[in-house]
Amino acid sequence: MAEHQYLRTAVEDGVGILQLDHPGKRNALGWELHEEVIAALEAWAYDDEVACVLLIGDEDIFCAGWALDVLQGTSDADRTRFTDLALRLMVALYDYRKPTIAAVAGVAPGYGMDLATMCDITIASENAAFGSTQVKYAMNGFYHALQRRVGAQRARRMFFTGDPIDAQEALRVGLVDEVVPVGQLRESALRLARQIGEHGAELTTVLKEVALRAGHMDHVAATAYELRVTHDLVQRGLFTRRIAEGLDRLRAGTSKATERLARR
Repeated sequence: MAEHQYLRTAVEDGVGILQLDHPGKRNALGWELHEEVIAALEAWAYDDEVACVLLIGDEDIFCAGWALDVLQGTSDADRTRFTDLALRLMVALYDYRKPTIAAVAGVAPGYGMDLATMCDITIASENAAFGSTQVKYAMNGFYHALQRRVGAQRARRMFFTGDPIDAQEALRVGLVDEVVPVGQLRESALRLARQIGEHGAELTTVLKEVALRAGHMDHVAATAYELRVTHDLVQRGLFTRRIAEGLDRLRAGTSKATERLARR
């Protein structure tokens, strides 16, 4: 993958790691970082070595949102180009064909929070805070992903006020799935990402497609669609290999799921 100015990338155990790396701007997304994240996502979309993508900053900061200074004093045309670029990134992430995890430390205001909520799963450090702060700058936050996470009433409160919530409140309302101690964010997020990544890209892309589409169907259509997916999967060589391996582990008393449950 090409070298980037403000983004560090790596592939580990089936996980594509996108680490925002512009500390002087608190990882705020300007022109370059938008383009770099889009390019990395595109490069991994059909890469069989990547089964899951982790989006992370560091243990102190995730993303400070848009780099608003790049819009100050700009022309209407430049502002249009910037918002078009932001749309490309959000759609690329929100509709990505593989599972995505956001790992959030520190304050994630505005667009920073939006990036996290457009991922499939968000893990937060205890020092994290989230807010739909665009209203403070006479802009709108991105309501759709927020409402799907926390429900209409809490989403509207955050959307209208811009007031932040801390990590524990974010966990309580469903904005994040897990809160981990400060300093353990990367380790914890990678553990989850690797667990997903070990299934391989062939399977995770199918599972992600189901997750993206089934929720928009009525209950009967969703059940029929998901059973058709099952029918497709059991015809594959992957199923033949995995069921043999899984049954061998069960007979030996070494179920991976049981082992993980025991470690919790």
